[in-house]
Amino acid sequence: MVDYFHLWDVLADFHLQPDVEDSHVWRFSSDGQYSMKTAYKGFFVGSISFEPWERVWKTWAPPKCCFFIWLVAHNRCWTVDRLARRGLPHPEHCPLCDQAAENIDHLLVLCVLVREFWFRLFSQIGLQAFSPQPTETSFHNWWERVSNAASEMLRKGINSLIILGAWTLWTHRNKCVFDGAAPSVAGALAVAEDERRSWSLEGARGLSLLAAFASGG
Repeated sequence: MVDYFHLWDVLADFHLQPDVEDSHVWRFSSDGQYSMKTAYKGFFVGSISFEPWERVWKTWAPPKCCFFIWLVAHNRCWTVDRLARRGLPHPEHCPLCDQAAENIDHLLVLCVLVREFWFRLFSQIGLQAFSPQPTETSFHNWWERVSNAASEMLRKGINSLIILGAWTLWTHRNKCVFDGAAPSVAGALAVAEDERRSWSLEGARGLSLLAAFASGG
């Protein structure tokens, strides 16, 4: 009954015009015309946009690496902080630096070993200024800053390189935790270089452009 009276109030001052032909207006398009594109967009009206999605899913990288970065964006990686919250066995400190508690931002931008890794990785292409700065505390904020600062020609390669670097750090961290490997910047860089060559051969043209940029070609 409440809906009925509400509708009554809405229509109380509405007067039909028998001599005017009815028309259909599609309110999700600027010209009032229906299209599949605007209908699809209509499904997302009122939804919350997740800003990093384009950098994650439109960047060339193997699917497993994109999925890992998606987990990073949602803080769903099994780092020390997450294990501790669930009462699961965990190391007391970051497995790479053994100096601070580990969370995903520490692992990817704050750890001293990680900062050296990024600096040396970007130095290989002459873009060491893009490596995480001392004020950087968030992986995704840093990634956004670097992506926006890169030229359009280099942006795709930079995004691929950051995903590659993050994936390398994650796998290196896991080897230290589960296989007893010793943390090594040089070892992580060697793996990253092998991965970069493989990705370039498989279709990561942006990474090839970065290599050409570094060589001055």
